[in-house]
Amino acid sequence: MKHIDFDYKIKKTPVLLKPYFFNKPSYSAVSIRVLIMLTIQIAMLIFTKSYSALCVVGAALAGSLCACIINYASKKTQLFTNIPIISQGIFIGMLMPQTFPPFTVFLLSFFVLTIEKVIFETKTQSWINVICVAVVLASFIGTSYFPGFEVTKDILSIKNPSVLLIKSGNFTVFDFDITLSHILNSTILYWFKVTLPEGVLSLLWDSQSVIPAFRFTFITIISSIFLYADDSSSSVIPSIFLIVFGLLVRFLLPVMTGGPLAQGDLILALCTSGTLFFAVFLLQWYGTIPVTNAGKIIYGICCGIIAFFIMGCGTSSVGMCYTILICNVINLIIRVIEEKQDEIKVNKLVSKLVQAK
Repeated sequence: MKHIDFDYKIKKTPVLLKPYFFNKPSYSAVSIRVLIMLTIQIAMLIFTKSYSALCVVGAALAGSLCACIINYASKKTQLFTNIPIISQGIFIGMLMPQTFPPFTVFLLSFFVLTIEKVIFETKTQSWINVICVAVVLASFIGTSYFPGFEVTKDILSIKNPSVLLIKSGNFTVFDFDITLSHILNSTILYWFKVTLPEGVLSLLWDSQSVIPAFRFTFITIISSIFLYADDSSSSVIPSIFLIVFGLLVRFLLPVMTGGPLAQGDLILALCTSGTLFFAVFLLQWYGTIPVTNAGKIIYGICCGIIAFFIMGCGTSSVGMCYTILICNVINLIIRVIEEKQDEIKVNKLVSKLVQAK
């Protein structure tokens, strides 16, 4: 029998001072990543000289900082645990119309985040997305500041309504768009027999929406790559949501509006209403989603269906907020089922162990 030198193996085995480590980045670490991605969005607002939008975002951030101070004073928590509160404040500001009164935004941000952190929150995160709560409250307080639907049933009955809206001047077309679209159509897209309409690249770059979070779709797409590339955040829910929502827009919407069959406008649906922004950043906020993969799939499907029936083709200013809040309630039901299934599995395992003895 071969002799094994255990002393040698023990000497070569690394000893860690910390007995536990994270398989994935912690909640605070992910929050820092999200904060960096949001900083890029804010940098774009500075670059485009969107000073009114910056004032609104700054007001919401100031409200969240005040909530951080109260949270720290009441709970004596470590300072880094307040990073998510700062992110929530920026999200609230990004989802407010740039014409919204900054002082009202400050009060909303401070009130909602303080109520969540100091009074209702007993764990890491509450079961409801308070960012969406703040935006919905703002839509009731200042309804006139939020843009309404920009399309009618007559527009939806034609093919590619987004192109019509672009040509009608609803979206700004930048100088680089025509040249870059021509290059893509004559090279890469030519082999796929696909033509990119002029104005779509401008819509992806900056839609000029009055709601800052809806503007820089291209930046949001790049952010999703950084957030999901290393599996620090699960991509199950966003992927399922976008697939279900996209399929319904593509195939069911034309049936409901009398448009060309299987020609629902995905560009309009995904590039307006902040659909991608919500999918990347807010759809699976900590504490508001199921635990199991099966639960996440069901949750993603529900989100896609609800978003379709609330927003349809897109161009809604608060539709995704309502979608997430409704799905937060559905998540409570899914979590109860998950807990029951876990209890059944534990009982079966205990029974097997008892029988084995």
